[in-house]
Parts: sequence; structure tokens; C-alpha cells
Amino acid sequence: QQREGTCKVRRDHKEDGSNLGKWLSAQRISKKKETLDHKYQKQLEELGVVWNVLENQWEEMFALLVQFQQREGTCHVPNTHKEDGMNLGTWLITQRALKKKETLAEKYQRQLEELGVVWNVFENQWEEM
Repeated sequence: QQREGTCKVRRDHKEDGSNLGKWLSAQRISKKKETLDHKYQKQLEELGVVWNVLENQWEEMFALLVQFQQREGTCHVPNTHKEDGMNLGTWLITQRALKKKETLAEKYQRQLEELGVVWNVFENQWEEM
């Protein structure tokens, strides 16, 4: 954490010969099963360990969408647009695809709609003409 500035560790990352990524994954599983000692949980949280990696990634991308929307006044993100080096356009395409397949979590759908995301871009473009 001190060297990298983050506790984001790939599952296959080794540190000084030990598989740190696998170890951290095991700690997350223990926490989820409620078998991780609270003392260790607190220490990991103080370091900045994120327990739900996927949710954290979603929130980080959503924050970038908010940043884009505040700057541009719209959520019409070009497909290939990168925001702070992250593929925001691709991420938004994925969210639309998940919504279409009805697999996007309701809380995420609500957050995106409140921000002004349009689900059917082509239909919206047609109506704006």
C-alpha cells in the first residue's frame, strides 16, 4: 500500500515470493463468511482494503461519469471516450447492455437514470431531430 498508494492487488500478484493477491482474496472470503477476526478486518480497512471489488469498480466509474456530466452537461459519452485514463464510453455501453438484458442492478440503474443516462441512444437521437 505504501509503495503503490493503493490496496488494489491482482489475484496473481506476488510480493517477496508470497502470493499477496491470493491471500487478500482469502481475507475477503473470510469477511464475507463472517469468519475474519475483527482485529484483522479493522487493520485491513485502515490500509484501505476494499471488500467488494466489483461494487468499488462500479462506483469509481460512476464517479467518472458524474465528472463528465458536470463538465459536459450531458451523459452522452462517446463510445471511445476515456475519462482520467479509464474507458468511460465502453463502460457506459456495458451498462446499457446489462440494462437491456435486465441484469443491471436496480440501484445502479436508478443512479444512472438520476444522472441523466439515456438507455436507447438511437431512439433518443431520433426524437431530438
